[in-house]
Amino acid sequence: MRWKAILRDECGSELVEFAISAMVLFTILFGIIELSLSMYAYHFVTSAAQAGARYAIVRGADWSLACSTSAPPKFTVSYSCNAAASDVSNYVQSLATAGIDPSKITVTTTWPGTTPDCTKNCTACTTANSQGCIVKVNVSYAFGLVYKIIPGAAMLFSGTSQKVIQQ
Repeated sequence: MRWKAILRDECGSELVEFAISAMVLFTILFGIIELSLSMYAYHFVTSAAQAGARYAIVRGADWSLACSTSAPPKFTVSYSCNAAASDVSNYVQSLATAGIDPSKITVTTTWPGTTPDCTKNCTACTTANSQGCIVKVNVSYAFGLVYKIIPGAAMLFSGTSQKVIQQ
């Protein structure tokens, strides 16, 4: 008889209901935050690839300014040299804003217009990085989840931009 009275007692039921609904609410809330941060990282990667390609197309082999002789610190961008792969990489890494870790950004810059398998648009290309050639910039970013459900798990975002060198 005593057990039946205990089971019928509703004392503390509100606390249990609140705990369950709060757990569901916070799971949804943190899921929305995580999704928003991942979309932010994806947007950064795609716009960084476009910015890196633009940096490369205006600093081709015909770029007329002389190079600086001082040794730049890490992620310092030289605006006065022809764009080499390391220059494009440093430029893209310098674009990292709050929430983006520059050490997790991988930039691959290629000039496919000088390879034997180039497209018909690059027949005039004689040297890498010359006017009329194509530059292709691929930016990858390993986005680590803020709320570590699976330790060491990361989402890899990648963006590619391909443009014709103007100068």
